[in-house]
Amino acid sequence: MKKTVFYILLLSIFQFIYAGNVKIYYFYDPISDRYTFTNQCNDFRSCRPLYRTRGEVKHKKGYKLKPGKEKAYDEIVKKAAKKYDVDFSLIKSVIKAESLYDPNAVSTAGAKGLMQLMPATAKQMGVKKIFDPQQNIMGGTKYLKKLLKKFKDSRKAVAAYNAGPAAVVYYDGIPPYKETTNYVKKVSDFYKTYTGKELW
Repeated sequence: MKKTVFYILLLSIFQFIYAGNVKIYYFYDPISDRYTFTNQCNDFRSCRPLYRTRGEVKHKKGYKLKPGKEKAYDEIVKKAAKKYDVDFSLIKSVIKAESLYDPNAVSTAGAKGLMQLMPATAKQMGVKKIFDPQQNIMGGTKYLKKLLKKFKDSRKAVAAYNAGPAAVVYYDGIPPYKETTNYVKKVSDFYKTYTGKELW
């Protein structure tokens, strides 16, 4: 048993070092929903880097999460939770971790709005006005539901919301990126604050 744990740990360390020093790319086949990983990519129209930072979230000067702001979008969140069958408090936790409830938040990587949707993801989820709170929350929840359905595990789904599903598939769990591990912890902590319960 101890040897098995040791080898799993050794493999994880090797993957971390390898991914950190060698660029990993992936090809995605939407028909089969399968990923192919490689260390070579000559055409970025068909492959993507395994990891791309979500960037730093920027707010307008002076923005603060004021008392009551966390309940400002509860009605929209309730509708999204019901429509996509996603935990109400999980959606709120993701919103807080992503944007601190700032509908105008923009990250240095290009993510936008309350649930920090990347333009390509927003388009896939049918979001036309990315800064519109209702469309953003509905689109973000739809995407979160897609990840929950794919991984059947809330930790992996939350990690995939931050790092992308390819990275979660590659590592078969939470990717060892500081940004992602911190993000998963934040969502979990916010969820516990909202509900008094552990998320996982």
